[in-house]
Amino acid sequence: MKPSDGQGRIMFVSIVLVLLLGFVFVFWSFKYLNERSYDQSDLALQRTQQMLQLRLDGFFHEVEEDLREEAAAAAAPDSQLVADRWLPLLHTHWPITAIKLADEGGNETALLRSDSSYRLMRTINGSKDTLPTMMRLSGKRGSPWIGPWYGEEDYDPRQRVWFGKAMEDARNEPSWTIRISDDGQTPLLQVSYLIRGDTIGEPLRVITFTVDISRSSWIDTHSTSLLRAGIVLLDNEGRSLGQLTARTNEALVSAADTAVINWQQHKSGKAFKVRSNGKEYDCIVVAYPLNGQQLFTGLVSDLEPVDLWLMPENLGLLVILMLLSVLSLLLIWAWLRKRKADDNIRMQKQRNRSQELKLAKAIGEREVLNREVHHRVKNNLQVVSSLLNLQAGRLDDGVVKNEFLRGKRRIDTIALVHHKLYGLTDLRNVDLFRFFNDLIASLAHMHVPQSRGVSTEVETNGTHADQDTAIELGIILCELVANTFQHAFPYATGGHVEIRVVQVEGALYRLTVQDNGKGLSEDGAHGTGKLGLEIVEALAEQLDGSFHVRTNGGVQFEVLFRMQHELTKDMGAEEDLGPTEQ
Repeated sequence: MKPSDGQGRIMFVSIVLVLLLGFVFVFWSFKYLNERSYDQSDLALQRTQQMLQLRLDGFFHEVEEDLREEAAAAAAPDSQLVADRWLPLLHTHWPITAIKLADEGGNETALLRSDSSYRLMRTINGSKDTLPTMMRLSGKRGSPWIGPWYGEEDYDPRQRVWFGKAMEDARNEPSWTIRISDDGQTPLLQVSYLIRGDTIGEPLRVITFTVDISRSSWIDTHSTSLLRAGIVLLDNEGRSLGQLTARTNEALVSAADTAVINWQQHKSGKAFKVRSNGKEYDCIVVAYPLNGQQLFTGLVSDLEPVDLWLMPENLGLLVILMLLSVLSLLLIWAWLRKRKADDNIRMQKQRNRSQELKLAKAIGEREVLNREVHHRVKNNLQVVSSLLNLQAGRLDDGVVKNEFLRGKRRIDTIALVHHKLYGLTDLRNVDLFRFFNDLIASLAHMHVPQSRGVSTEVETNGTHADQDTAIELGIILCELVANTFQHAFPYATGGHVEIRVVQVEGALYRLTVQDNGKGLSEDGAHGTGKLGLEIVEALAEQLDGSFHVRTNGGVQFEVLFRMQHELTKDMGAEEDLGPTEQ
């Protein structure tokens, strides 16, 4: 598998993972919003329940305050209580359906309301001597009482639950009880209060209100928008004391009835849900304690308002989902385009690789050809050297023979340069340090015994040259070092030769060959060795440079030359190869 294929697969897997994470995030957000919808509904339900309990506290506190006021006024005669206080109270407080005042002797005065009429009932000594008497009064102010007449059964207020609750209450607070209405179905609330006398021996009395909370509009008139829900009040047995709000909303009334039935099965204080008329409702029933009685408040809320609250967030998630879908298409399209581009790049790389292989093969063939050329040049020069050697053998000793031998040595030197160059590993980038050391070692061997006491030091500062420049520098070096071996150290003490190559600036370099010998004589500058220096000067000019000789406790030869560009030299070499191959 190619690296580009691996990168493409990694990119594809990354895109898939990113999109998958995006879609998972969106769907998780939808799930979170759904759970949040339930949480918000439960929270709103709990807050509404708390507000409802505050409203009920206000309602029951108001009833208890009215009861205390009537207890404080109970010292007035019965006729004044009924006419001046009880009738106006029942007329203005519709939830209060009855007011009773009884003492521990079984005597009781009671005013009861039934629709638009009132009944006044009096009981003496717990009905031991006579039945209770009753009178009726229409609801119109100033109407006469009708009656009296006797009741149909005995009645003793001391046997009633409300009387006993008030007598047992040690805190002297209003006590609440439950009684069933005359129809035997509707439970009603009764609140009673113990009235203690001002003097010792005065009989204890108990005043009580019968309250039908379903008649009250107090919750509706004291409600907020949060309380627009179905509210029901239950006794400790789960019986409904009536709907408190939303009585005109049949759907909420039906949902509240269903919620009461479900709650009666488990009686839990946690929120739960019911379905009624095809809709889902949030419900909660919690305890509401009164002094002497345990009640429960039930609340039923429609989930649609909560859904409306979360509608912007749902729409936002839908927009994000659409954007993710569009992004998915764009990323897939971009990936397909990148894959096509990668294929094109891979094909181009294959073509480039093929070209590189062909070029490498051509370069390798040229390297072999160059080495073969150098090898043949060396062999041809050796043949020429051998011919000159044979020719010199036919001559008598003298100047002519010496010149023949000097020419033969120069040819041997050129052959040596080609031989050492042929042995290098890289002909395009010749390491001058190694090349010069090899040449000097061979020259020292050729000029034994003059070179035995001569030490050499080469420093090229890591300079590399192309093969043409290296050949010319090699010939120059051989001429100068051979001249030093032959003429600089005539005594057995020997000497030292330093060869250095430094970069002057840019492509300009300096080659110096310096010895500590006897110096350059007049004969050396203008005599038999002059030809070698002329050759060096000519080669320096070919290298676009110059040649200088300085004498200062020895001789310093200085060659300034310009390093030819490798590509230019390569191209020149390729051009030079044409005639050779022909």
